[in-house]
Amino acid sequence: MADEPVSALDVSIQAQVINLLGDLQAELGLTYVIIAHDLSVIRHVCDRVAVMYLGNLVELASRDDLYARPRHPYTVALLSAVPSPEPVHRAPDGRRQRRERIRLTGDVPSPLNPPPACRFHTRCWKAQEVCKTEQPPLVELAPGHQVACHFPENS
Repeated sequence: MADEPVSALDVSIQAQVINLLGDLQAELGLTYVIIAHDLSVIRHVCDRVAVMYLGNLVELASRDDLYARPRHPYTVALLSAVPSPEPVHRAPDGRRQRRERIRLTGDVPSPLNPPPACRFHTRCWKAQEVCKTEQPPLVELAPGHQVACHFPENS
């Protein structure tokens, strides 16, 4: 288990530590549980990714599927904040679009007194009444891709 293993390190040292973790994993067949806020580190070292919000699991998927098709609005917002060398992408109709950063608004709940039901509903642009009253179950929307949201994205 590694909690923020490279967060306080210089970028060049981060790369060395990440490479060392990868080498040890390949050589010894290790499995890591890595807790981190840096999604670029997670993308580089993890095969499966679990996204949590205020202590609740909101999305669980393979790395490639999660980064390509995030389903929970919180995951979508997190990934919109990751710097990209290509800020322009192709829309479904083929037009070039600038990638938009999602800025969360609303009340940031207290972890000591989280909101009932969906804990993200105070900041979610898709929230409806059901989100305030019913905890969304973690359901498999695609093979190996589970989401806890009443109104998931990309479904």
